[in-house]
Amino acid sequence: MTFNSPDVMKTHLDIKSAAYIEAILDYAEKLLGIVFKPVKKNRYNALCPFHADTENKLMVYVDKKDEVRFHCFGACRGDWDIYDLIMLQTKQGFTTAQQMWAEHLDIKDFKPYAGTGPSIPEPGKTAEPDDTIVFAEPGKLDEKIVAAMNHAAGFYNALLMSNKKQFQHIWDYLARQGVDKSVVDKFNIGYAPPYSDTRYQGRALTDSLLPRFENDFKTFNEFLDGGLIRFLNDNTAKAYGYYYRQIDFRRKALFSRNYGDSFAGRIVLPIYDADANPAGLAGRLPDDRGVRWLKHQSNEIALSSGSWLYGIEKAGPFIRQYRTIILVEGIFDYFAFYNLLKDQDKLVVVSTLGSYLTPEATAILKGLGIEHFIVAHDWDANGRSGIERVAAKSGGWVYYLGGPAAGQTPYDMLRPVVSAIPGFSLKHP
Repeated sequence: MTFNSPDVMKTHLDIKSAAYIEAILDYAEKLLGIVFKPVKKNRYNALCPFHADTENKLMVYVDKKDEVRFHCFGACRGDWDIYDLIMLQTKQGFTTAQQMWAEHLDIKDFKPYAGTGPSIPEPGKTAEPDDTIVFAEPGKLDEKIVAAMNHAAGFYNALLMSNKKQFQHIWDYLARQGVDKSVVDKFNIGYAPPYSDTRYQGRALTDSLLPRFENDFKTFNEFLDGGLIRFLNDNTAKAYGYYYRQIDFRRKALFSRNYGDSFAGRIVLPIYDADANPAGLAGRLPDDRGVRWLKHQSNEIALSSGSWLYGIEKAGPFIRQYRTIILVEGIFDYFAFYNLLKDQDKLVVVSTLGSYLTPEATAILKGLGIEHFIVAHDWDANGRSGIERVAAKSGGWVYYLGGPAAGQTPYDMLRPVVSAIPGFSLKHP
């Protein structure tokens, strides 16, 4: 098929116009592995190849600028031209996509557009994301979402526990943080392999659930709404340039082609409330870039880290007994104190997962009758103010230990203050 004109230099706009709609449809069908059905003049639809579509939500039409456009009226809400589709499928840049399309049309006199490309980012511009994601306001958890979270936590734990050799770098990292196999088992800690993993390709959980998803679409929505599976072609995501490159058209299953594990590349730690009910999952990269919290992407079922106190479900009875709490900032700080206190029946430590005590967490502490607040990290001004207000209302006191010095153990940090707490002696580990 050739569209050459002897006297006219074609532009990138020319060759995506309505005059080329049949060629565009034919190329897109082969490129994406779909079949378009005519609806009316210059309108066609098909199953969207970028999300789990069951109702022909992808529409092809000619807009007011005479451009052939592709728009999904389903879950992904994507809007593309032929260059976008080439970029999505081939992971090439805008300039290359133009050249590929012109060559397919056998157009010799073509002038590519040298400016900014369309909506798809240039490949290689966005690395794996390392941003802290803000949480939504808390909402009531649906039982099926809770079941999905529990399943994911158990799956990632079993994956880590049964693949020690493959994930030796994770076990080594956890060991350096004072987390051994017994702690991994007790706290249901798991690991989600990254997108760069040649075996799992960031889809360990997703692929394991394919038979369930294909048998019952509602099950898929429970994991998607629960924030456990990520839609890779979400152009509102901060790191869209990274995630869209993980779309894999070699995969026949739409659930696996266009979706991946939300926690891919992270150590997965379940979070529970004071009554040991699931509250969410936390994911941490196995390096020094810090904890990365994942927002559960649902307007109806939103989770908040505001009320999260890691370890509260285990500490509650001891806190009430000794009217004492030890507050640490990070999860691995928590495990350092846990290893000291677990065998002495004084497990009063919780992690605030940050240096600020939220109003939700404050309300939880108020109900525990605490008199002695031991803060084992360097809090910011807001954090200090919050905990001091809680202590004042309970008639208690606050002792700031600060962060641990080099080589200092939790026992060394606590030794100066435990004598002030009735019945709270500690033995050297």
